[in-house]
Order: sequence, then C-alpha cells, then structure tokens
Amino acid sequence: MPKPTSPAQPKPPKSAEVARGLLSAEIEKRLKSAATGVNAKAAVVGPDVRARIDAIITSKELSYRDALAIQFAFSLVEGVGTDVKVRRPGGRGVAGWFGKLLTKHHIRAVADAFQNIGKNTDVLARGNFPAFDDTLGWASSAKRTRAELQAAFGYICGKIAATARPVRPAPRLNRSALTFAAVCQLLTRLYDKPSGGASEQFSIAALLHAVVEQTGVQGYRVDTKNLNASDKSSRTAGDIQIISGTRVIDAWEVTANDWQEKLAGAAKTIKDNDLTRLTIVSGKSGVPMEQKLQTLRAQTVDLSVLDVREFAFSLVAGLTRQGRAAAIARLYELLDRHQPDVEKVNYLVAAVEDLGLVDDADNP
Repeated sequence: MPKPTSPAQPKPPKSAEVARGLLSAEIEKRLKSAATGVNAKAAVVGPDVRARIDAIITSKELSYRDALAIQFAFSLVEGVGTDVKVRRPGGRGVAGWFGKLLTKHHIRAVADAFQNIGKNTDVLARGNFPAFDDTLGWASSAKRTRAELQAAFGYICGKIAATARPVRPAPRLNRSALTFAAVCQLLTRLYDKPSGGASEQFSIAALLHAVVEQTGVQGYRVDTKNLNASDKSSRTAGDIQIISGTRVIDAWEVTANDWQEKLAGAAKTIKDNDLTRLTIVSGKSGVPMEQKLQTLRAQTVDLSVLDVREFAFSLVAGLTRQGRAAAIARLYELLDRHQPDVEKVNYLVAAVEDLGLVDDADNP
C-alpha cells in the first residue's frame, strides 16, 4: 500500500518571488555603496515624501520600516496604481524572509513585519502611524510614475542599509584546530576582558545549545534573552532556559559578579516557573567553598552555584570538535543579535583569528 504523501505546499505568487529579488538586490547594492540615494533621488522624490519616509525609517517601530520597503517592492512588481495600502498576496512570506536578510547583514529587524502590523487583517493603513499611511497612499496613486516609485524604493533601501552595524563577518572555523585547550583559551580571553556579563551569558548559552544539538534529542531548545533585559520584562525564568514546547525544563542565571547577588529572587523564580531547581553561574565566587555550601543548604530550594570558567570548560570537554564549532558559531550569533556593542563581536572574531582557529582559506 503506498505511503500517504503530505499535501504539496503552495508556491508563493510569482510577484512575491520577484519582490524578494528586488529587495535583495537593492539592499545589497546599497550596502556596497556609501551613498544612501538622498541627493540622487531628491529631484524625483519630493521633500514631503522624503520627510515621511525618514520618519518611518527612524521610528523605533521597525515593522513599519520593513513593511514600507516590502510594499514598495510589490508596487514595482505589480505596476503603477497597485494598492499597497493592503498586504499583497505572498507578503507574509516575503516579510519573514526580509527579516532574515536584514539580520544577516547586521541590520536590526523584526522577524515578520506583518506579524506586528497586519496579523489579523490585510489592511495596513489603519491610522496608527500617519506618515506610514500617507506614504502608502502616495505610492498607491495612479498618478505616480514608475520612476517615482523606483526612486522612493531606492531611497528607503538606502536608508535601511545605512543602519548596518560594522560587524566583522563570522570566520570559517578550522574544526581540526578546536581542541579542548584551544577553545578554553578562546573563552579565557573573552572572560578576561570585561564585557558587562555578555561573554559569560552568551558563551554558556552557546555551549548549552551545542550540547543539546549534539545529543540529537528532538523537541528541546536553548533560549537566552537580550543582555541586561530583566527576567520579568522578558518573561523568562532565567538568563538561559532549556525549553520543550512551551515548558521551561531548566534555567540558569549567569553573572560576571558575585553569585550571592542572585540569591534573593531564586526561590520565587523556581516557584513562579514550576522548576525543580535553578543554577547560578558566576564569574566571582567571593567565599570559600564550605561557606558557599552552607549558604546553599540554608536555602529552601535546590540551588546550584558554578564557576563560569569551570562550568564552561566542562561543557567544552563534553563536545566533539564539530560541537565546539557549533558553539563558537552560536556565540557569534548571540553577541551580534542580543547586545548592541559591535566591538564585543569583533573582539571574538579577532581572538579566533589570533589563536589560529580559522580555516586556512580564510587566513592566508
């Protein structure tokens, strides 16, 4: 008896595919050029339109910025007079792809612009952001010319590209060089340079991610929050969590400071998140081991306290070289996406290169 087959996934409309191509080409072209198109497009895109676009681009609401670029791409694909005040067919798929494209180029973005401003309706111009609504209305007019739409699209993409952070690309790792000693040397360099807790939190998160990945167990993932975001504001049980579905299986609090600073809220964290235990990973011990254990025994909950270096090194020891490569790659991603300081990312890249952990092809 033939096996049942899954229904074929619908292909995105052709216009969506072409819109992706326009967005990718324009963003990458603008990234390669120092010009943002302000002067070149001023004669075609009037100052009132530019002012509205600028207001959208500089807004903290990145969904409107990303949606604007996407809608203008569709206006070019579908032609003058296209009503871009409504989400175009295939737009959700383009929005998810666009978020990944911008993130790849170190540009802050949302995962899906339409998830935030067009989740339950195709209508985008709803009075929530007048500059956005007016710009979409301008673009939808049959009075527009293709030259105007193209100029505005270039201006938008140029402005977006200009926000790219000067982050060095992730190096291609030489897996054969990733011995226990070499990776621990890399971590030591990171821990020796003050980072406001970024190196500690994200290295442990990256190593745990690699451990879970290496086990091959399905359905588990390691999440970590933005640097300096509180557990309450991010609605997490700790700085790092292992999650299965929607349930938090385990949680870690990571600090570059004394572990005792994390004791006050530990019991509440365990109770509120239905945990059986909580682990504190600290860069500073501050007290003898016997005193530490006595303090922990006096608690009403199961708390573990680990030194960040010893814990990290033990995780490295349990990873294959492939797993260590995955951990370093994940560390790069976390430093790039979850904290604002470009130099922290670039310092990691420089340390990897200095220790000779890059592929020879990337380090002639």
